[in-house]
Amino acid sequence: MIIATTTVNFAYLTGVWLETYERFKAAVKCGDRIAAVVPALDAGRVPGEVYSYRDGEDPAEALRQSAAGCDASVIYVDGGTALRHFEIVKRAFPGAEYRLGDHIFREWRLVKRRDEVEKIRESASAIRRVVEELELAPGVSERQAAARIYLALYEAGLSPGPILVQFGPNTALPHQEPTDKKLRRGDAVVIDVSAAYQGYFGDLTKSFFYGEAPEEYKAVYAAVEEAQRAALQSARPGASAGEVDRAARSVIETRGYGPYFIHRTGHGLGLEIHEAPDVSPGSRDVLKPGAVFTIEPGIYLPGKFGVRLEIDVHITDQGAEVL
Repeated sequence: MIIATTTVNFAYLTGVWLETYERFKAAVKCGDRIAAVVPALDAGRVPGEVYSYRDGEDPAEALRQSAAGCDASVIYVDGGTALRHFEIVKRAFPGAEYRLGDHIFREWRLVKRRDEVEKIRESASAIRRVVEELELAPGVSERQAAARIYLALYEAGLSPGPILVQFGPNTALPHQEPTDKKLRRGDAVVIDVSAAYQGYFGDLTKSFFYGEAPEEYKAVYAAVEEAQRAALQSARPGASAGEVDRAARSVIETRGYGPYFIHRTGHGLGLEIHEAPDVSPGSRDVLKPGAVFTIEPGIYLPGKFGVRLEIDVHITDQGAEVL
């Protein structure tokens, strides 16, 4: 039997993204059967077999009822379960043996169903439109530009995730959040946008130079672009995620920028913005049809500028497609 109490794994099993804050919730899976345990005020939001409890009642009783007929001798629980919620689980099944179930959810969620892929595709498409339509002018701040992107995504029906807008030397800091720094002609620009459509994330990054780019910037951009192409060409069913990282990293190292590529080549996408597969050096994650991940090599020259280019990729039976 498997019990998921985290919001993301509850959503994976039930199809409902339900935030209950401090109140207990769980999706219980045994065999092909899935039951949900939720507060009474949320019972109408979850389809299927639902067991609810009211404030003041012990959720352990509803949890016990939800597992009627299931073998509860061994229970797998997701690792993000809050300790106070794990105590509820233990009250419901005091004689069980408990095991960590993260590897089970990881394998399930690594391979996306067609409907999941299409939701990620819609997220990526909407992000691309919003970024292309963004108008920048000298004097606009990183924070103002990020706010415009956030609003445009929200109006497009998406749930915005982290949005990074960086100008000038800030682009050399991969995770620098937007500041009050204002755009000037002659600045490098990095725009990294994530957002979810019906719970599924897309994540794209665009880099460009505002004004006439110097030769050094052009050389760095060309190296990153070539690295991304090499990674995309290496992405195929049966390859390891580490091979994809190696393909990108080899190009950048050959160009002499190896020390300035300071992060992994990519990460999986789905209900979370970072999930399996892990496209990092040495990763043994095997790419299977249905896997969706980013390819985002970057080069960062401290105090000068950075360039990162990010696409979202879906592994098919034939190879890889860009979403």
